[in-house]
Amino acid sequence: MSASTKTIIEYRLYDLPLDLPVIVLHGDQWHISDELSNRLHFHNCLEIGFCHSKSGTLTFESEVLPFIQGDVTIIPRHIPHTTCSTKGTKSLWSYLFIDLEGILGNMASLDKQHAIGAEDAMAQGYVFSTTSHPRIHFITTAMLEEFQSQRSNWLNVVKGLVLLLQSELLRLNDDMGSHKTDKSNKSFVLKPALDYIRHSFMNQTTMQELADMCHLSETHFRRTFLSIMGTSPLSFINTTRISKACILLDTTDLSILAIAEAVGINSISSFNRNFKQLLGINPRDYRNKPSKSNLSPKQKYILTYKGWMAAEDRPEHVGVTIGNRKEVKKQSK
Repeated sequence: MSASTKTIIEYRLYDLPLDLPVIVLHGDQWHISDELSNRLHFHNCLEIGFCHSKSGTLTFESEVLPFIQGDVTIIPRHIPHTTCSTKGTKSLWSYLFIDLEGILGNMASLDKQHAIGAEDAMAQGYVFSTTSHPRIHFITTAMLEEFQSQRSNWLNVVKGLVLLLQSELLRLNDDMGSHKTDKSNKSFVLKPALDYIRHSFMNQTTMQELADMCHLSETHFRRTFLSIMGTSPLSFINTTRISKACILLDTTDLSILAIAEAVGINSISSFNRNFKQLLGINPRDYRNKPSKSNLSPKQKYILTYKGWMAAEDRPEHVGVTIGNRKEVKKQSK
């Protein structure tokens, strides 16, 4: 990206299933264009990519990294990036979008901070070759195989592989020690606020405090947040709280009131109203469902799906601006 050109940044939401917060995208539609997009994008979850063929570059706000066939890319949430194949080629990819906290936080023996730390550790590096990181390669390909075959007990196998990945990422982070470099792309203006909401969504925080984290005025912060995220800061915090409440309803015996308070909503009536508004069902009925597979799509997911399901042919023509709102004309990676 040219330093003289203003970078366009898009938020791409993958609304992951609440019971197993993972989405897999693969197939022939995932041949990546050799035209560099005029915009970067970031996700609401960890992105793991596996390059099946060809080569190209992974572009961030201030860094460009090469990739080749067999490489694994791991990109934390809130890190703007884009992928481009070598001129004259179209690299083929498979992608996993994972909420580490959502999966690993359900395991009673796991310290939640370890789940958070594993993803944060990935700010130290994004591209992993087969020769330099064979364990990462094995775990990634094994997860993709499990999702494709769906043999008996495959869900538990996937959870185990995710736990193994988390442990390997933490180990790599520890091994780097004093050689760590800061690749967290702090130049992305909303990243401090998004990271804060991710970890401290239960706290009562003012818009001015969030704006200060991003070194913006409150008015500019609200406008920028809405432009990039497609929703207001307050709505984003609310949906984050309800999403976390779903996990607590699934995995604990805490009372409805205790869960409401744990996610930062101190009024049971407000909690019930917000929960039903987003999921179409009240918290008690959600908890009492014997199987979440029987829930309607609205009751399984929190937000409207906005992620891309196929790579675009002309990445610079992805969207068109209508007033202050961008309409995505083609579903793309």
